[in-house]
Amino acid sequence: MNEAKYVIVNGSGIIFSAAIQHKDMVGYNEKCEGAGFVSFAVEKDSYGDSYGDDIIVAKCYGKSISLGIESRPEKDSKILTRQITNPF
Repeated sequence: MNEAKYVIVNGSGIIFSAAIQHKDMVGYNEKCEGAGFVSFAVEKDSYGDSYGDDIIVAKCYGKSISLGIESRPEKDSKILTRQITNPF
Protein backbone atom coordinates (compact mmCIF):
# COMPACT_ATOMS: atom_id res chain seq x y z
CA MET A 1 0.00 0.00 0.00
CA ASN A 2 1.29 3.46 -0.86
CA GLU A 3 1.21 5.82 2.07
CA ALA A 4 0.65 9.53 1.96
CA LYS A 5 1.31 12.03 4.73
CA TYR A 6 -0.77 14.98 5.83
CA VAL A 7 -0.70 18.02 8.11
CA ILE A 8 -3.54 20.20 9.35
CA VAL A 9 -2.47 23.85 9.42
CA ASN A 10 -4.92 26.58 10.42
CA GLY A 11 -7.82 24.16 9.97
CA SER A 12 -6.90 23.14 6.42
CA GLY A 13 -5.37 19.85 5.33
CA ILE A 14 -2.32 19.40 3.14
CA ILE A 15 -1.68 15.92 1.68
CA PHE A 16 1.77 15.08 0.34
CA SER A 17 4.23 12.31 -0.50
CA ALA A 18 5.62 10.06 2.22
CA ALA A 19 9.09 10.94 0.89
CA ILE A 20 8.74 14.45 2.37
CA GLN A 21 9.07 15.18 6.09
CA HIS A 22 6.10 16.70 7.88
CA LYS A 23 8.23 19.59 9.18
CA ASP A 24 9.02 20.64 5.59
CA MET A 25 5.31 21.24 4.88
CA VAL A 26 4.67 23.58 7.82
CA GLY A 27 5.80 27.17 7.50
CA TYR A 28 7.77 29.08 10.10
CA ASN A 29 5.53 30.14 13.00
CA GLU A 30 2.49 28.27 11.61
CA LYS A 31 0.44 26.20 14.03
CA CYS A 32 0.13 22.56 13.02
CA GLU A 33 -2.89 21.00 14.73
CA GLY A 34 -2.59 17.41 13.47
CA ALA A 35 -0.15 15.34 11.44
CA GLY A 36 0.34 11.75 10.41
CA PHE A 37 -0.46 9.36 7.59
CA VAL A 38 -3.59 9.07 5.45
CA SER A 39 -5.15 6.40 3.31
CA PHE A 40 -8.30 6.63 1.22
CA ALA A 41 -11.34 4.41 0.78
CA VAL A 42 -14.53 4.56 -1.26
CA GLU A 43 -17.75 4.49 0.76
CA LYS A 44 -21.42 5.27 0.25
CA ASP A 45 -22.35 8.79 1.36
CA SER A 46 -24.66 8.49 4.36
CA TYR A 47 -25.81 12.13 4.42
CA GLY A 48 -25.65 15.34 2.45
CA ASP A 49 -26.23 16.20 -1.20
CA SER A 50 -24.50 13.03 -2.42
CA TYR A 51 -26.58 10.64 -0.28
CA GLY A 52 -26.15 7.11 -1.60
CA ASP A 53 -23.36 8.03 -4.01
CA ASP A 54 -19.82 6.70 -3.75
CA ILE A 55 -17.44 9.20 -2.14
CA ILE A 56 -13.74 9.15 -1.25
CA VAL A 57 -13.13 9.04 2.51
CA ALA A 58 -9.83 9.88 4.22
CA LYS A 59 -8.59 7.65 7.05
CA CYS A 60 -5.95 9.40 9.19
CA TYR A 61 -3.61 7.61 11.60
CA GLY A 62 -0.16 7.63 13.18
CA LYS A 63 1.96 10.60 14.13
CA SER A 64 4.67 12.91 12.87
CA ILE A 65 8.11 12.20 14.30
CA SER A 66 9.65 15.35 12.79
CA LEU A 67 6.98 17.61 14.36
CA GLY A 68 6.26 15.55 17.47
CA ILE A 69 2.50 15.78 16.79
CA GLU A 70 -0.07 13.00 17.01
CA SER A 71 -2.76 12.35 14.45
CA ARG A 72 -6.31 13.12 15.58
CA PRO A 73 -7.89 10.28 13.57
CA GLU A 74 -11.57 11.22 13.71
CA LYS A 75 -11.20 15.00 13.48
CA ASP A 76 -8.42 15.00 10.85
CA SER A 77 -10.24 12.39 8.73
CA LYS A 78 -13.35 14.61 8.68
CA ILE A 79 -11.34 17.68 7.64
CA LEU A 80 -9.58 15.89 4.76
CA THR A 81 -12.75 14.11 3.59
CA ARG A 82 -14.68 17.40 3.58
CA GLN A 83 -11.95 19.08 1.51
CA ILE A 84 -11.92 16.25 -1.03
CA THR A 85 -15.69 15.80 -1.41
CA ASN A 86 -16.87 19.39 -0.98
CA PRO A 87 -14.35 21.74 -2.65
CA PHE A 88 -15.81 25.07 -1.60
